[in-house]
Amino acid sequence: MDVTLARRTGGSSAAGGRIALAVADANWFTTANLFGEVSRDGVSTLLLSCLDYRNAWRRGQRPWSWGGPLRPTGPRHWRRELVLPSGWMKRFPRLGMRPIARAVRGWRRGLGAGSPLALVMTYPYYLYLRDQVRPERSVYFNLDDYTLFWPSQAEEVRALERRAVLESDLTVCVSRLRAEELRAAVPEAAGRIRHLPHGAPSAMVAETPWHRPAPPPDDMAGLPRPLLGYVGSLEDRVDWPLLTRLADEFPQASVVLIGRPPLPGSEGWADDYRRCVSRPNVHVLGWRPQEALAGYFRAFDVNLIPYLVDHPFNRMSSPTKIMDVMGSGRPLVSTDLPECRLYTHLFDVAADADSFVAAVRAIVDGGSDDDRASARHDHANRNTCADVSGRLLDWLAE
Repeated sequence: MDVTLARRTGGSSAAGGRIALAVADANWFTTANLFGEVSRDGVSTLLLSCLDYRNAWRRGQRPWSWGGPLRPTGPRHWRRELVLPSGWMKRFPRLGMRPIARAVRGWRRGLGAGSPLALVMTYPYYLYLRDQVRPERSVYFNLDDYTLFWPSQAEEVRALERRAVLESDLTVCVSRLRAEELRAAVPEAAGRIRHLPHGAPSAMVAETPWHRPAPPPDDMAGLPRPLLGYVGSLEDRVDWPLLTRLADEFPQASVVLIGRPPLPGSEGWADDYRRCVSRPNVHVLGWRPQEALAGYFRAFDVNLIPYLVDHPFNRMSSPTKIMDVMGSGRPLVSTDLPECRLYTHLFDVAADADSFVAAVRAIVDGGSDDDRASARHDHANRNTCADVSGRLLDWLAE
């Protein structure tokens, strides 16, 4: 089905039912997975990966590989990587956005006439890019409370975000709580603010639900079951005392942590982390590539979202692990995060540490099956990244 964009001001078709969809940016797996699976006829998609020199270096990129040409990544899909000077987004956005704007304009010209531009902005600062490329449609795609990213510039971020919500045709929030906050903060645009939970990446959706754990990857093959697994950043957002208690309550189990260990530090949470990983049945496997994660989710007896409920990032977050795990069908136990409460019919959301341990124990005692594998798998199949991106396009067409 072709998508027709009507200009909000005139109500007429923007052009022939075709869209050039540019996503600024797709550095996170969240946006790369969602917009990388856009599959609508007539929609051409450009994923922009924009980094500064410092972050590119931290990600293992070296100067001789920075940037690069426009690369086709699939039917009607392209990707463009740009590495820009430090400060390009916050200190010098008008200058910093110019190379990105040139990349967008060049890509759009290559599509030929008749493709109106829709720009997806994942940060408020991309308003400066919008002003340079002048799209027919714009979407503010909110992933977090960005004042927590840049606390020293919180007032500037709030002002820019207010403009982004007011001036965009559509605001999409992956977290329901964040959508409610923005509706309260910008009531004039409340009707254009939508909650859109993450989709399930196709690589995470098994052909059939795993009612019992799958055979483990080689690096877990020698660990005693049950395997209680967490996949994610090993940082201050994790409830390390809770994981320590879990390891103590299940001494026969293996608590498996997949993610980069934190850098050495003296913060209190780092002490809690070291105390947790010192347990003999806690195993830190390190970072694993995105394409390998499905094998871990499917092999765990219980998947874990052990986030601190009072951490500001966690309150506003929509954990990607929700849909990643549901695609496998495997059981999941989470702490009491606002977004997770939307899925209490599909997995356990524990009110406190006692309830968390009890939920894990009930699943393990039940043979690592909580009788909801098919329901989770069905939900993931109905909410793939292709499905979710399609909903966004439908809303934009309105």
